[in-house]
Amino acid sequence: METCCATKGGTSKVAEGHTIHALAARLNTAFAGQPVRVSSPQHTFAAEAGRLNGHEMRQASAHGKNLLVAFADAPTLHVHLGMFGSFSVRAHKRAIRDGWLRTEPPASGSERLRLLTLTHLGDLRRPMQCRLLDDDGVAALLDRLGPDPLAPEQDPDAAVRVLHRSRREIGLLLVDQSVVAGIGNVYRAELLFRAGLSPWLPGSAVDLNLLRTLWSDATYLMSIATAAGWIITDTRQVEQAAPYLDRGERVPRWPKVYAVYGRAGQPCRRCGTPIDSAAQGRQRIFWCPRCQPFVDD
Repeated sequence: METCCATKGGTSKVAEGHTIHALAARLNTAFAGQPVRVSSPQHTFAAEAGRLNGHEMRQASAHGKNLLVAFADAPTLHVHLGMFGSFSVRAHKRAIRDGWLRTEPPASGSERLRLLTLTHLGDLRRPMQCRLLDDDGVAALLDRLGPDPLAPEQDPDAAVRVLHRSRREIGLLLVDQSVVAGIGNVYRAELLFRAGLSPWLPGSAVDLNLLRTLWSDATYLMSIATAAGWIITDTRQVEQAAPYLDRGERVPRWPKVYAVYGRAGQPCRRCGTPIDSAAQGRQRIFWCPRCQPFVDD
């Protein structure tokens, strides 16, 4: 299975938080508790890979869009996939001789980082960021990030208070990783539609209870996506996915149905009003002017 991001049709596809949480889980299943052979077939990360090579991988974890991989007696690997990065994790069945693989899986040379054991292979390509951090570096990174809706130990009121204190637009606040870690452009648009909130409304103008509901909805939808392997925000598709998730089965990849994201000019599925779109921050925001009216009390 591969985590990948790309761009299409003018809408950015940076990996959102649920993708990184699912990736961390796959890395833990494949490598945690084992010494790992670490290399850089691309040679651009060779010195750093050498510092991790042969060390036991303790745990991979995600905070927002950031992946942290801890090794025993070695620095922590920090990866941010950005817009074009991918990290594939898969099992292999290479023959073993004298305690190691008789031949290693071939590399294309594009792999910034490779993780390899007797049973599994992980290849990182084209990340926006790939570096090693000491404990202070990890702490500094986490201090710069806001609460993560998928982290069970996070205090949602911490994010709610920051959102409610700000006069910045709620659409900008939701994708500011120092405020909320993990929400990207798709979730921003869909969450605001589900809440009936205009993306242009100041955070301070949004009722505290509605902000708490927004956080809960983000946790709910992103948890579904983590388990399903793809973003599901349409109410009917969420209902259709539930039996698969309850049984621990893979959710089929139905055609994606969004309420507003990527639908500029198309009729709102609820009221028929054409969906609007405009630049907000570095990306485009999509909203229904009728279902999400701008009302600043």
